[in-house]
Amino acid sequence: MLVTVSERKHKAIAQAALTLFASDGYERTSVDAIAAEAGVSKRTVYSHYGDKEKLFLSVVRNTYEGMVARIAEIVEHTPWDRDVRSALTSCVTEITASIARAPERATLVRLLIAEAPHFPSLIELMHTRAITALVAAPLARLSRAGRLAAPDATQAAEHLAALTFDQVSSRSLMGTLSLSEDETSRLIAGGVRAFLCAYRIAD
Repeated sequence: MLVTVSERKHKAIAQAALTLFASDGYERTSVDAIAAEAGVSKRTVYSHYGDKEKLFLSVVRNTYEGMVARIAEIVEHTPWDRDVRSALTSCVTEITASIARAPERATLVRLLIAEAPHFPSLIELMHTRAITALVAAPLARLSRAGRLAAPDATQAAEHLAALTFDQVSSRSLMGTLSLSEDETSRLIAGGVRAFLCAYRIAD
């Protein structure tokens, strides 16, 4: 698939903006600096995104949605017909690895923490719980099939996240510290074990 010059410029502007917003913050980042970083004119930035605020919101939202899309693929391709413990462990491990490998993850976290108070729409973005909804869907199916006792699949997904993803995030200081595969596996296994203690149907 051929990429047009306009599409390349659009992507270059977004990447430059994400980099500069993360390093310098929204207020200190100028459109001139973004244009220079992207190798385009200031007018081109405005023609693609309108103004700095729209550019900022666009790159944050697109970055977040890109991560959600990758997680959706992982959830979709998890073999949920296998043993529940194995399926949960596989899904959580793959999602954790995908997030850890994503170079934009730490950037996104910093931007959300620093700028969300000034942009209500970012707070709404964090409250969409898109990732929770993705994980809740297979948990609901497992519950309907009698393989989990999870009448509230959304709450179950939140508990699973708290016991696994949040443990890894906390131990790694939200991705700023590197965890070994053994440590990550230990945290995930312990979280899945605790989750199943609460949600597994008694034999």
